Amino acid sequence: MHSIKRVLAVTGAIVALLAFAPVALAGTHYPFHLDKTCAADASEPLGYICTVQHSDFRWIPPGTHVRYLSQAGNVVQARIVSRYGTADGACTWSTDVNAECVFSGGTGRLTGFHLDVDVTANADQSIWYWDGTYWFGGGCGRR
Repeated sequence: MHSIKRVLAVTGAIVALLAFAPVALAGTHYPFHLDKTCAADASEPLGYICTVQHSDFRWIPPGTHVRYLSQAGNVVQARIVSRYGTADGACTWSTDVNAECVFSGGTGRLTGFHLDVDVTANADQSIWYWDGTYWFGGGCGRR
């Protein structure tokens, strides 16, 4: 009888830990970096498309496209299109080479994905850099 209570107590503790583990992990922020290049593409809504050259996030690998769908003032609507899923966001430009992009939600492996990055470029604007944080689930951005 004593061992049954012990087994039940241990089982209950394991079930409780498994139930709350996703909540504890949700919103944990991780560093994010990618490099991308952009090229003219008349078939795109804003006339260009960008391609990820390097990324330290496995679900946005090299070859992933970043499409820019529309623009209103200094805000550009963007979509990350990876073979693993998509994520939509907005980039707010403060200068020709500086912006903040915020993505939330997504499809496929990017379901629940959040990304908050600063955008910069090298001197000749041939390479664009995204540096910031990502997380899955709820929670606020880094700002």
